[in-house]
Amino acid sequence: MLIVRFLVLVLVLNVLRYAGGFLFEPIVIFPGLFGAMAESASYFRTEFETFDWVTSYLYNFTMWLCAAWMFHLARPALKGTDLVCSLKVFGILWLNFAAISAIYMNHYSHPRDFYLWNILDGLLVFALVAVGNGLLYRRILGASAATR
Repeated sequence: MLIVRFLVLVLVLNVLRYAGGFLFEPIVIFPGLFGAMAESASYFRTEFETFDWVTSYLYNFTMWLCAAWMFHLARPALKGTDLVCSLKVFGILWLNFAAISAIYMNHYSHPRDFYLWNILDGLLVFALVAVGNGLLYRRILGASAATR
């Protein structure tokens, strides 16, 4: 039953990521990100087919599954509320995401602003999902989370 509850948590976090992200990404992120993509159009595929959307959402689901799993494993060793601990874990994972993005940025010839916009977007959505995880973790996992 813990696995089912955990997968529900991850599904809810994914919905939160897209629904919540849509509140600020079109204003804060998309103009710069899509502008960078347009400036380097030969590098980017912007016409997605069904398979592309499915795999994109699957990759993102997997990323948030890993983040929630890391939180679940680390939570017993961390001090603070679930919210504070979630921000700690997701913050470290965002830093890893930013570092990998910067490594790729350093190895490709197209303008770096695409990666910088992705790093900023990652900061915002990792924070959003971290808050959601911190607030929902025990509510969804129930006694399974409380005993950890």
